[in-house]
Amino acid sequence: MSYRLPRRHALLCLAAVPFACAAVFAAETSVNLNLDLNLKSLPNVELRLMQEPPKLKARARPATRAASKRDEYEKAYDLYIRYANGTIYNPTTAKYDKVRLRSYQQTSGLALDGRDENAATFMAPTVVMAPGQTVRFRLYNQLPALPAEQCATDDINAPRPPGCFNDTNLHSHGLWVSPSGNSDNVLISIKPGVDFEYEYNIPIDHPAGTFWYHPHQHGATAMQVASGMAGALVVEGDRYPTDKANGDLDVVLKQFQPDDGSGSAGEVMLLQQIPYDCPSNSLTPLKACDREAVGMLEDFKQVKDPDAWLMSGRYTSVNGKVQPVMKMDTQRLYRWRLIDTGFQASVVLRIRRANDPQKLLKALSVANQDKDVMELCDGEDVTQFEVASDGLTHDRIIPKNLNYLQPGYRSDILFSLPKAGAYCVYAETNLNNMTTMHDVNNTRLIGVITAKTNAKAAARAKADESPRDFLLAELRNAVKRLPVAQLPDSVKGTILGDLENGLKLAKFVPHAGFSAEAKETMRGMKKEYATFNIAKLDGKVRFMVEGKPEDSPDPDAKYAYDPHRVDHTLVLGTEQIWELASKNGSHPFHIHVNPFQIIGITRTDGGTVDAQYKDLVGTWKDTLLVIEKHKIEIATRYQRYIGEYVLHCHILEHEDQGMMQNVKVVLPDGKGGGDVGGHGH
Repeated sequence: MSYRLPRRHALLCLAAVPFACAAVFAAETSVNLNLDLNLKSLPNVELRLMQEPPKLKARARPATRAASKRDEYEKAYDLYIRYANGTIYNPTTAKYDKVRLRSYQQTSGLALDGRDENAATFMAPTVVMAPGQTVRFRLYNQLPALPAEQCATDDINAPRPPGCFNDTNLHSHGLWVSPSGNSDNVLISIKPGVDFEYEYNIPIDHPAGTFWYHPHQHGATAMQVASGMAGALVVEGDRYPTDKANGDLDVVLKQFQPDDGSGSAGEVMLLQQIPYDCPSNSLTPLKACDREAVGMLEDFKQVKDPDAWLMSGRYTSVNGKVQPVMKMDTQRLYRWRLIDTGFQASVVLRIRRANDPQKLLKALSVANQDKDVMELCDGEDVTQFEVASDGLTHDRIIPKNLNYLQPGYRSDILFSLPKAGAYCVYAETNLNNMTTMHDVNNTRLIGVITAKTNAKAAARAKADESPRDFLLAELRNAVKRLPVAQLPDSVKGTILGDLENGLKLAKFVPHAGFSAEAKETMRGMKKEYATFNIAKLDGKVRFMVEGKPEDSPDPDAKYAYDPHRVDHTLVLGTEQIWELASKNGSHPFHIHVNPFQIIGITRTDGGTVDAQYKDLVGTWKDTLLVIEKHKIEIATRYQRYIGEYVLHCHILEHEDQGMMQNVKVVLPDGKGGGDVGGHGH
């Protein structure tokens, strides 16, 4: 792909020949005008213009508390959990379905988009944080209480009866904060009619990055997240690198933030899977809701099947809208904070130009257009340059055309659009087997970009400039523009040298990697194991995480989740290797509190490692897909926080059925072990 647009004489523009420039860009300008006109003639499309996620508004300072110059270091928010009525666009019918779903809302009155009958109300607001802040969330559980006998169950890992998903709590996915007390504690339950305030003390050295929040109530997590209860957490950084310390990539990338003042919140791309069903006719992909039917999510069967999302006939939404239109400019560097909050299925995200933009836009307003996605999206790929995953900046920029997003993943990408016209943002597949089958029938359009010529940038563009060269030039210029007072020339030179030498980002990595010597030492020490399995146990199909190698005599290794059992006892201040594997299927491994570095991926049968693991070794993450017949080694440190938390599969219906374990970090005992007791025991 080249940045040469239909303007063979672009160099004349550099020589300030205005008439030549006008002629060169005339064709593209007409494309822009036609695209705008077409949007206005398609009301279904015009209503789906992309909007930035709303920012959660902080609670006002109480009148009884005097103002302080330190108020900025403490923020308090209110989140109301209740049923909300709204509509979600359905591309199968090219109409809006009425829905009634559980949702997070930031006011005690209207839903987030309550005045727009065509807007989904089921995307939670974005929360923007800063290192060193204390952030409080008061959750008001205003969902209705149900009779205890209606929701009673004698098996904590069995699906709940229909409708029994109204207990809740809160998890800050990926934040490096305490798991105990009223911090990121997912082992508590907030009943209907109860409000509770969480308090997160964000460390001053917390990485800047992209995180998210959602409920984590065992047995109800899948149903609540699938209802749309998910929002972005953005930790913004302003720390400049020094000779001895790394800084935040935000100081460079903030120069490319949206012009509307929305900042990082305007870069968020929250992907959601909401498999609502209309009880009156049991919706299938080929059958629409009745006119007055209301889509709901009340029965665990709606998420239980491995292909539940695929069979639902629903479409991935972005920032609360299904198949939105995004107006953008050519020759401009954009950052997207992609957050996959899907309850079940993978999204292999691709950005590709449409050779016939008019045909693509027209398809946005007709029913059942997804069968033509590959035909409509037939141009060149737009390279996605990933700078961070799971909120943690890479040591080098990773280019990709296929971006494998598994449930819980985040991917910060930089990209630019070389030509005016229309671009498809689509999922190569929505299959739940977590691999790319390239099956056209499963390809789904996520959104459409309409790109208008950026005349100033086009005049500066170089002929045959590759996407990589354009990225490098933009980043180089952004670094050079940083003030010397904050970034001395010596450090600036190091950053520029790293960029030139393989797009490296060494001065922005938040965690120190493990050396070869440290890995060798850890391999000779006790390891931890997490092996996913789905098997029959005591006559029941159980979703399990086995904690020991296959030949272990430990009977606990075969148990499904028990909230009263600690499966891994770890010692504060130590480092350790974990081995991850799966005996049955593919499962995204997620562990709370401490992230991990991937240090090895091999096939257990001697075959070729799966393509989506390309470039992952050496990166830091908190969620990682574990594919059958692969062994993955990760290394982690237990830093700062003690207490109990969990690891689990992030296919959320698997977690709810027992594919989870309890982890406990304890103080050292002074003798090389851990002190698991208290009060002298």
